[in-house]
Amino acid sequence: MIDATNLADVVEGFAQGYLLVDTDGGVVTIGSRALELLGVTEREANGRPIGELIPVVGVEAAIFDGPESLLRRCLATGAEFNSPVSGVRVEIAGEARFFSIQMRRMTWGGVLVLVADAAPIRDVLDAHDSLVSVTSHELKTPLTAIKAMAELMLAYDLPDDQRKEMTGDIYKQAERLEALIKEILDASHLDSGRIQMDLGPVDLHEAVGEALDDLETQLDGRKLTVKIDEGIPWVQADAAKLRQILVNLISNAIKYSPESAPVVLHVAAEKNRVRVSVRDQGIGIRKEDRDRLFKKFQRIPDPSSRKTAGTGLGLYIVKGLVELHGGDIEVKSTYGKGSTFAFTLPATGTGDQ
Repeated sequence: MIDATNLADVVEGFAQGYLLVDTDGGVVTIGSRALELLGVTEREANGRPIGELIPVVGVEAAIFDGPESLLRRCLATGAEFNSPVSGVRVEIAGEARFFSIQMRRMTWGGVLVLVADAAPIRDVLDAHDSLVSVTSHELKTPLTAIKAMAELMLAYDLPDDQRKEMTGDIYKQAERLEALIKEILDASHLDSGRIQMDLGPVDLHEAVGEALDDLETQLDGRKLTVKIDEGIPWVQADAAKLRQILVNLISNAIKYSPESAPVVLHVAAEKNRVRVSVRDQGIGIRKEDRDRLFKKFQRIPDPSSRKTAGTGLGLYIVKGLVELHGGDIEVKSTYGKGSTFAFTLPATGTGDQ
């Protein structure tokens, strides 16, 4: 039989846990990572049938149990087994989990079983599915509008004023497409660590003014109060990305607030930091939904929010950009009364720069 100590030296550093199973399907050796994954002690594991330790459910073919199991096939023929990348469902202590499982027959006749937590891979697959779903849905609307208006312009000799109006609408839909694509790319760059930061002293008066210029159309007719305390120091920031943060938070406050409800932007000094808050009197956020706010592709499951288009990436990007600046972001909200999103940035110098 293989020396378990030598085997441990080889595989203990891996993310996978290992178990050695004899020809009867009983566990003869188990590594510390497998003990951790399965929530058992070595004494509880040794000698038990592996099917009891790893109770797989929800698969058509038995992996460990029964005369036709994949374990028996591996023992008899040497046929290796690799579970799907998304893992197989296992119930441990009443909790459903997903493990990736591999089996290899050893020269002495037993089987080496490798187990790993499939949750990280499933998260990636879920994110991929969400990306496909969100992008296909959100991109379809402007593309359909662009195609329909272009077909009308090609099919009919429309008056100049109608052609001009349609051209303007096509331009707006193209801008919407561009913004959606930029959000997806920004989220991808955040995930891969490929965001380039050009940090330097930034005057928040200028940053806020530029953000409001970007939001000029959206702000038309809306009540926005801007309060910047006296003597506010400059911040250490990437000017373009700070502008992006401000635009996103102000835009959200406007989109999720009634037209008559004011939005307040406040900039205040806090020790060696500057705090920027955006307060609205909109739909608010339930307490149980707040943990989801800054995750990818997450939108609050509220009838009011469903009326507003979006990828669910905006706040995820904002949080990532704030943290890349060395800042923090928080949200306070009362459902039905409104929300305040606030972030901090490192201060640099004084307001006299």
